[in-house]
Amino acid sequence: MKRKYKKLSALFLILLLLSFSVADVTAHAEEDAVPVLSEDVAVGSRFLELLFGEEETVKEPSEERLLIPGGDVFGVKIESHSVHIADNKEALEMDPSFPLAVGDIIVRIDGEGVFTAKQVKECIKNGRNPLPITVERDGKEYTFDVPLFGEAGNYKIGLTLRDGAAGIGTLTFIDARTGAFGGLGHAISDPESGEPLPMTVGEVTNVTLGGVKKGEAGNPGELHGVLKNETVGTLFSNDERGVFGQLFSVKNFGEGVPVGSKEELKEGEATILSTVKNGEKAAYTVNISDIHTDEKGSRCFTVTVTDKMLLSLTGGIVRGMSGSPVLQDGKLVGAVTHVLISDPKTGYGIFIENMLDALKESNGQQTNAA
Repeated sequence: MKRKYKKLSALFLILLLLSFSVADVTAHAEEDAVPVLSEDVAVGSRFLELLFGEEETVKEPSEERLLIPGGDVFGVKIESHSVHIADNKEALEMDPSFPLAVGDIIVRIDGEGVFTAKQVKECIKNGRNPLPITVERDGKEYTFDVPLFGEAGNYKIGLTLRDGAAGIGTLTFIDARTGAFGGLGHAISDPESGEPLPMTVGEVTNVTLGGVKKGEAGNPGELHGVLKNETVGTLFSNDERGVFGQLFSVKNFGEGVPVGSKEELKEGEATILSTVKNGEKAAYTVNISDIHTDEKGSRCFTVTVTDKMLLSLTGGIVRGMSGSPVLQDGKLVGAVTHVLISDPKTGYGIFIENMLDALKESNGQQTNAA
């Protein structure tokens, strides 16, 4: 009853205000002999609330953040724009005092900068003997007069050089809106230092799988495959939390799923998506345990394969399965990253949040889950 009287009172006040405004405008019109039309009277929002009650604010439903889970095998090729010495056994056999060591990065030859193994070979082939070579070692530069082997015009140095890397892994997620993707869940690392291999140029290719080497205790297995010449995307980051890039097309990768936070991940059953049999992606059951929500790297929780089919095919987790997405309760929560050499059924996983953080840090791209 009080609310009814309150509204009636408010209505009376509005009518009273309107009458005063119209009278005032009419008086001015008569005095100035200029026809003036009455203006609309602005009524405060609080006044309307008194009359009609408070207006309800309608909130637009927030867009659900989705990513397409991967599970597809892909090939990566990266160029590091630097030349690493991967092996020097042949050089040491010919000269035990040979000064260049495994892990050295060749930066200049006879004062000229070099960035590819091909450049180094050309400089050596037609260089002077001994040849001044500057290398980076432990963050410092050193120049050595390096002996060459063979004959002038066809010199050799006895080193195995590396200026990039290639291999296969598994896609973790694709953003259908932007084409951005993440995979592996760990870096492509320098074999000597264990650090992420510096990358200047990278590309993504399709892979033809050739089979699986089954893992066993003390001897990790691996997926065998051949990288196709067809480039399907580019890489822009090689990070300890994965490799990240852009696909040219996201067709036929499936539908998106919600992203699960690390707090939502719980111990117990989950599913991974991997391509290990007949080149076809499939879901396999695993068990999640030992979750560390404060971990920022790539070993955030333990993954144990329980699926009998996968165990019969691979013995558990094998090289090439890194990046296999982990799903729990319908959400993408992480990816497989490592296998324990002593127990191929068991390995580690990374939170999907950590991979998305790395994606944002690498090029500022925003994904649907960011």
